[in-house]
This record gives sequence, C-alpha cells and structure tokens, in this order.
Amino acid sequence: MNQDESDDEWKAQCRRQLERPTLDRIKYGFAWVHKPVLDDGASRAFDSMVDYRQWCHENLPSYLGYRLASTDHAYE
Repeated sequence: MNQDESDDEWKAQCRRQLERPTLDRIKYGFAWVHKPVLDDGASRAFDSMVDYRQWCHENLPSYLGYRLASTDHAYE
C-alpha cells in the first residue's frame, strides 16, 4: 500500500466514524490507562496549587509527566 492509498483509507475510516452516533464515538474514542498512585488512592484535595504540585513531585512516577519542568523549582 502506498502513501496515497494509506491516506485514502485513513480518510474513509474517519468518515465512517463520523457516521456513528456521538455517544458511541465518545465511548470508543478514549482509552482508559491505569495511572499508578493517582488511580490507586482515595480522592485528594489540596489547599493550594503549590501543595498539589509538591504532592505530585513527591508521589508520582516521573513518566506520568506531573513533575516540575525545571529542577530549579524542586521541593527537595
């Protein structure tokens, strides 16, 4: 299959998906992924965004992307 055929098939698939009812598109359009720590505990509330960011930095695996962008602002 060349690039043009691949593009045409992708566009045809998009058109077919648009024919589905909206609730079906929502239901099948998202994939749930388990996020360690976030999905494992009870709900949490924080007094400030700083408290939330500190908790994320200290408790979440770095691959989830909730870490600080710069180590200059680390809470350690």
